[in-house]
Amino acid sequence: MLKESLHLVPARRDHYQAKMLFVVFIASLGMFFSAALSAYVIIRRQSFEPLSVSYLELRLPVSLWLSTLVLLATSFFLERACWFVRRQLLEPFQKNLIYAAIMSVLFVLIQSVGLEELYRIHFAVNDGSHKAYGMSFTLAFVHILHVLGGVGYIGYVIVQSYRGRYDHERFWAVKHCAGYWHFLDVVWIAMLVTFIVVR
Repeated sequence: MLKESLHLVPARRDHYQAKMLFVVFIASLGMFFSAALSAYVIIRRQSFEPLSVSYLELRLPVSLWLSTLVLLATSFFLERACWFVRRQLLEPFQKNLIYAAIMSVLFVLIQSVGLEELYRIHFAVNDGSHKAYGMSFTLAFVHILHVLGGVGYIGYVIVQSYRGRYDHERFWAVKHCAGYWHFLDVVWIAMLVTFIVVR
């Protein structure tokens, strides 16, 4: 019993270090996106000066709204994967990881359509509104780059799951992967709210 407890000490230390690194990483990304959204608000407000000039209102492509549902579905399947691995139900655990991977790739594809439309409108308008479309494109593009990192993370977790690396005691990588995607959800919804309020 004592030998088994001593064997778990390095694993617990690694888990603690990984958790701290994850928290710092998410906090730094949170500050970055907060600053980027603040810059969008400032630039958009300046685009409406003087107020007597009429500007094109920011209209988000339908594909961006559809991609939001797919993004939330990705987090849903990852959360279910965590639920199953905690209970040592490895087959449904792996299935939900695969579902999450499919949803994440689908999100990238749908989001790409919306990005293309924002990019096109940016160069089509001639007034200060092009700044809003340019900034919204930039923010969505940076977000999708982080999504691509999340897709790679899901792929890594899937490979490790088939190597038998996770069980009801050791699944922190799965938990962090789900947490990362929850963070992407929050950031994307915050972007949409900002785009709606500051049109």
